[in-house]
Amino acid sequence: MRRNPLRATTWMLCLLTGVTAQACGDDGGSGANDTSGTAGSDTGGQATGADSTAGMADETGTTAAPPAVTFWDDVAPILYDSCVTCHRDGGIGPFALDSYEQAEMWSTAIAAAVQSRSMPPWLVTDDGTCGDFHDSRWLPQPLVDTIVAWDADGSPEGEPRDDLSLPPPETLEDATAVGTPNFLPEIQGGELAEFDEYRCFLVDPQLPSDQFLTGYDVAPGNAAIVHHVLVMPVDPTEPVGGGQTNADVMADLDAQSPDREGWPCFGEAGNGVDISGIPVAWAPGQGIVEFPEGTGLRISAQEQLVIQVHYNLVDPESRGQTDQTDVLLRLEDSVDREGVMLLPDPFLDSIFGGAPIELPPGEPSVDYTWELPVSDLLGGSGLDSVDLFGVFPHMHEFGRAMSMEIDGPGGPECAADVQHWDFNWQLQYFYEQPRTLTLDDVLRVTCNFDTTSVTEPVTPGWGTNNEMCLMGLYLVP
Repeated sequence: MRRNPLRATTWMLCLLTGVTAQACGDDGGSGANDTSGTAGSDTGGQATGADSTAGMADETGTTAAPPAVTFWDDVAPILYDSCVTCHRDGGIGPFALDSYEQAEMWSTAIAAAVQSRSMPPWLVTDDGTCGDFHDSRWLPQPLVDTIVAWDADGSPEGEPRDDLSLPPPETLEDATAVGTPNFLPEIQGGELAEFDEYRCFLVDPQLPSDQFLTGYDVAPGNAAIVHHVLVMPVDPTEPVGGGQTNADVMADLDAQSPDREGWPCFGEAGNGVDISGIPVAWAPGQGIVEFPEGTGLRISAQEQLVIQVHYNLVDPESRGQTDQTDVLLRLEDSVDREGVMLLPDPFLDSIFGGAPIELPPGEPSVDYTWELPVSDLLGGSGLDSVDLFGVFPHMHEFGRAMSMEIDGPGGPECAADVQHWDFNWQLQYFYEQPRTLTLDDVLRVTCNFDTTSVTEPVTPGWGTNNEMCLMGLYLVP
């Protein structure tokens, strides 16, 4: 059976605060349109031509036309600051944008992408109305207006300049590498994973002492079939009932398919395996994750790591292809504050209660809302508050929008708002300042789905054709 998620949460928080297992009841089982620092020093964080429609009067009192918006003076600094990390030779973007010739060719598409906010990829609204996020890719509206005006004016080049340089490629320094074997996934079938396989692989990082994860990166070997990756620490010596340890259970699971690496594992690390947390949660588009400075997630010296990979094979051409995924972990000896990553999803959890929640088919807009009282989250831990440092929204391909609010004594407050869900760009979002949650608060998450493409109800599950309504929470006591 799957371990109760709130019970597991309480257990992890108890460990962080030094409360005994018995005391826990465990039986062993910034302002809107802020543009500072966004577009580089050459724009001063402001659009230089898009909003100057009134013109200026010269010495004779004649109104002069506003200066033209040009690529090199106005647009290039924005692209170099926000786009060319990906849109460069060898980058993951499908074309480069570091030259006038390339940018001019794509000017209308660029304008449309920034207007719709599909690019730069940053799904949560970050205009000051719903949270304030660190390292935000959200373009302030004046910069969007600048790009739109440049395209509308015919994309003039302006005077070339040589003071812009490509940012260095992003890398995770001083990282420990672990990974999966080269594996050939096979469709497992069933209502919950019709075209999918969930497979777990055990690796031993052989840590000399307890370490703290402060950053990670995941590199799928075959991005076309890797739907998500989780890394879960597991103490092999921990008793899990029936006279067995985690090591015994994992060995039994592995023995069920001796001709294949790893074992099947819907949910977490496999049926009966007791994990200590999920510090690594990767989905397409994520890139390098850097946890907020001074914080990290503990991986104990005696723990091994279970890497869960969700392979999706809905595309017939992907069947028969292999994957070898690498995970880079930046581990440090100590941090100022120890955190925990939780992945609550009552929608998914309903499959364990005998009557899974279903989304009606053929509907352009279907809402599902769940609530989590902070008092339930912290129950038994001895804590009366916890800091929410970040969120990780996750749905599948029926998802259209997602939001979270914190409802407390002063009324509900917006904490995260995804207005245009994109499965291919799933990021971790960390606040500039953490949000303190108290026992009086309730987390309320709403997911919106479009089911017009199907004629049968959409059920919760791990398959790409199923759905989830998950809001990951990075909590630090």
